[in-house]
Amino acid sequence: MSHSLLHVRLRIFSGFVLLGVFLASCGNSNAGGIKAGPGVNTSAKTITLGILTPLSGPVAAPIGIPITKGIETYFKAVNASGGIDGYTVNLTEKDSQYDPQVQVSDYEQIHNQVLMLAESLGTAPTHAIVSLSAQDHMLVTAATLDSYLARQQYMVLVGTPYRLQVENAFDYIVNKLGVKNPKVGIIYQDDSYGQDGLTGYKEAVACYGLDDVGQATYELTDTSFTAQVAQMKKAGAQYVFLSAIPTAAGPIVGTGYALGYNPRWILQSPAYANGLLQVQGLNQLLEHEAWVVGQGASWGDTSQPGMAEMLQNIQKYDPSQQPDGYFEFGYAEAKVTYAILKKAADNGDLTRAGLLNAFNSLQNVDIGGLYPTLHYGSSANQRVPSRDNTIYAIDPTVPGNLKSLSGDFTGTCAAASQF
Repeated sequence: MSHSLLHVRLRIFSGFVLLGVFLASCGNSNAGGIKAGPGVNTSAKTITLGILTPLSGPVAAPIGIPITKGIETYFKAVNASGGIDGYTVNLTEKDSQYDPQVQVSDYEQIHNQVLMLAESLGTAPTHAIVSLSAQDHMLVTAATLDSYLARQQYMVLVGTPYRLQVENAFDYIVNKLGVKNPKVGIIYQDDSYGQDGLTGYKEAVACYGLDDVGQATYELTDTSFTAQVAQMKKAGAQYVFLSAIPTAAGPIVGTGYALGYNPRWILQSPAYANGLLQVQGLNQLLEHEAWVVGQGASWGDTSQPGMAEMLQNIQKYDPSQQPDGYFEFGYAEAKVTYAILKKAADNGDLTRAGLLNAFNSLQNVDIGGLYPTLHYGSSANQRVPSRDNTIYAIDPTVPGNLKSLSGDFTGTCAAASQF
């Protein structure tokens, strides 16, 4: 073989070696150069997300099912419009039953099959998977507003934490209504959800000079609330905050009426559900004696582009859906998940590390007025996406059954709180 022919062959061989090194350095990529992690199929152009939510049990019908339907509806619309940079979004759903042990089991079944969780519903169930998601470097969009989760780098909150909801409620009473030194109490669920409400309550007592006359707790399995309500009545609490779920909040308000005790009941956002208005007698009590602390555009307010879009997509993909604040939350939640995925895809990195980088650099997420613009960053304070709330009256004459009393505002205590 001539020296020149050998030289040509060596150059060709070297070229193939360099090409192989280059392809290997690209990792799991498609022709478009997207780096792909678990749950991403570059050949089929699909992204699979997980959902852990109660589809059975005490919070399924009032909360879990409508939130999940909101997520489903949003991503149906995304897929119909070409997906995320051409990738179709698939959802893998598991029934957590609002049980932390079931949540862990569900997580372990799907964690290798999904890129991230588009929903983990419930405070205690989500706490149960915090360490697992950190171990897997997997982002979790949380359908809970527990303050603790703002300090966890893989947890994505959507809205104002429970702790700040309580503080804003009492800011409304003291600074907006001008009630000085009111007698107040709290009844809270004996778990991490209730504890976050209690933390906010204690901060509000100190911040606004409230007269704390009672703190009572209940177990998730309780069916009688006479002792807790009697304690509030005896203490003379004028305002009683409920960090509860709907199946407890309804009986608590009803028990108050049965005992001849009718304070102003203030419901943490998860304590209210439209189904409570179907209970004869309770509906009138809630209308006259209860407020709800929450966020979000009024159902049907098409001056907000996000609401107009959501209503159009409901007509296309879920026309039987009735006005429901939890559906609206799920839809808004999905918009935040989409923003993370879109930024990661645009960066060419649909790995879990790529999603974390996208989340930490997300900054502002405009969800069309469904909620106020949300803000994100890499520190705990920056992972608190909003600090504002609205105080609502319960009014069955308006769509969604909630009527704003306060408008959107951030109280002085909530504005100063550190995470």
